[in-house]
Amino acid sequence: MPDSESFYFPRELILEILLKLPPKSLLRFTLVSKSWHSLITSPSFISTHLTKTPQTNTLLVRHYNSTHNNEHYSLFHDAKNTPFCLNFTCELSFEFNCCQLGYYRIVGSCNGVLCICDDLFGDLRNLVLWNPCINKFVMLPLPGIKVQEPHMFVIGFGINNKDDYKLVRVVYVKNEDGMCNLPPEVEVYSISTGVWRRVMRGVAVKHCMVEFMWSQVFFEGVVHWIAYDVIVIGGGVRCLVMTFSVDDEVFGEIELPDELVGVIPMYLGVMVLEGSLAVVKYERGLNGSGSCEVWVMKSYGVVESWSRLYRINLVAGMEKVVGFRNNGEVLFSTKRNRLVSFDPNSGGTKDLGIRGSSRSFYVQNYVESLVLLRGNIAVMDDVSDGMENLWI
Repeated sequence: MPDSESFYFPRELILEILLKLPPKSLLRFTLVSKSWHSLITSPSFISTHLTKTPQTNTLLVRHYNSTHNNEHYSLFHDAKNTPFCLNFTCELSFEFNCCQLGYYRIVGSCNGVLCICDDLFGDLRNLVLWNPCINKFVMLPLPGIKVQEPHMFVIGFGINNKDDYKLVRVVYVKNEDGMCNLPPEVEVYSISTGVWRRVMRGVAVKHCMVEFMWSQVFFEGVVHWIAYDVIVIGGGVRCLVMTFSVDDEVFGEIELPDELVGVIPMYLGVMVLEGSLAVVKYERGLNGSGSCEVWVMKSYGVVESWSRLYRINLVAGMEKVVGFRNNGEVLFSTKRNRLVSFDPNSGGTKDLGIRGSSRSFYVQNYVESLVLLRGNIAVMDDVSDGMENLWI
């Protein structure tokens, strides 16, 4: 009978093997032993596993079925030469209670974690960080800033260089004309502390934000929103991209090209396209016709690098850009509550066979991760800290 030494594997080999496994397998392996549980749930292992996870052409698609009053979160392998509907991978389990609107607003996503909230008519009821891959979530405490007057708010979501996930909330009180007063109130939540922290009133926030269907993107360590200034003399607005650095918690701004500066703010949307910051501009005609332009910032932070990528006529009921495929096609929601793919080169559209409330569609590149496995995140010095007395 072989002695126990013949069953021993070097710790370095075990670590190397575990780091190559998918999150769902690792979740099961936490039950093998206390040492395996300690290792796999350690923040350093989770972070290292994420950095070693290969990038895949996987898209997360969310849509809402109003007939059955439920949300669907599906994964698709976005292969270039295969019809999108044939690339369905799996349906993710969504077990949260229904919200006031019927479906949650997806604030944003980062490293496989979705930030979702229930904020119908500006009344924030629930705020959740959710990792659908391993079905782990954190219900966040409601923000500390409470305003009795009419108001609106926006939220940003991202991660800093210490693997601490943060949210920033910017709250504007409205005046008698329904416009947002400046400066707003600002507060920041970090998952490492578990509390909301009020930031000095009006810290460099000199702009108003779009209220209806506001959106944000996290890119290059920075949260981005569409914002605007009201021009007192002569009327009109000046549009721009407002930013928030998650690392140093500093607000800033990025200027838009002249063609976008005077646009109605709610006709602009900020996105990420092929590793570049992008802004979509919509034009609506009186007869129901319309078009959209996609602009990209080829060199991040360089205003002169803004370039119009293409202009698309909104045909076949196309209403709003919700994402981009890896083959260059643009994904649109339609007035008939469908998701379609548009090829800017050929001008052709394809119905993807996905139905849902038009404004409920959300499409984003997706990566599986172990983030939120322990329900909180802290910083550890060495991934080997959990390796003592590890054997199989």
